[in-house]
Amino acid sequence: MISNIEFKERHAIKIENDFLRVIVIPELGGKIASIFRKDKEFELLFQNKEQVYKTPQLYSSFEDFDASGFDDAFPTIDESNVLINGKNVVYPDHGEIWTAKFDDKLENEKIILKYKSAILDYDYKKTIYLQGDRVIAEYIIINYGETEFPCIWAMHCLINCEKDMQLFFPEGTDKVINVHESKYLGEVSKVHSYPVTKDENGNNIYLDRVLDITSDNEEKYYAHGAVKDGKCGAYYPSKDVMYNVYFDKEKLPYVGFWVTEGGFRGDYNCALEPANGYYDTIDIASREGKILVLKPKENLEFRIEIELK
Repeated sequence: MISNIEFKERHAIKIENDFLRVIVIPELGGKIASIFRKDKEFELLFQNKEQVYKTPQLYSSFEDFDASGFDDAFPTIDESNVLINGKNVVYPDHGEIWTAKFDDKLENEKIILKYKSAILDYDYKKTIYLQGDRVIAEYIIINYGETEFPCIWAMHCLINCEKDMQLFFPEGTDKVINVHESKYLGEVSKVHSYPVTKDENGNNIYLDRVLDITSDNEEKYYAHGAVKDGKCGAYYPSKDVMYNVYFDKEKLPYVGFWVTEGGFRGDYNCALEPANGYYDTIDIASREGKILVLKPKENLEFRIEIELK
């Protein structure tokens, strides 16, 4: 079933089957606002704490808005200044897409979302549909211009935290690299073993777990290097629900992890973030040689599958 609804005073689209109910907001970057497993009465995504969604502008600061649900970060995560064909182009904070108003249509039980960039020569298309206990999101990003440009796509999908949940990085991950100054993990670029490492005082830190919301903490780190498997996720024992993300490890070879354990606005959420760049800014990813450069007339096509089982 698929229908147009109002959700927190926004035009939204609801799509559901026997397993899942999903809400998408086209005018807020095609945000997936809710992924609800019906038989378990389980909401995966961190929810907007306000009763309405504020309207961001192209260069708005991401942290001033709801920071909820599943947004696409493209063509960057952190704001970046990029020289393209001799001209400085500012890539907005968390990219352009989360502030974009998408055209939408419903076709063959699918939500089809389209947007033409205001800052670069690309078209962005996202198709969302359900398949059993999975949400499928298919992407086609087309550089229709005459100039190549560097870009990072990252899955900024904020899921609810629970203290007893267990996190799963892609199979084969044995090291992570810290990219956010941390009282536990130390300075930026410090490499740690995974899933267990030592904090700055020599105490064990379990990176496959989250701290309590009272910890007043936040972290950001990446699997060290390209991942060996295209699957990551989390298990919620309170509802006996497994959250799995399936992705193409050749097109999205890096996986970041963000968590706020009360440290950011008192929020309690985290995000496993498959990405095609490492890490967060165009400058850093270009210097590391870990970034996609989308050439003229080239397409970037991939899909994300979210499973709740």
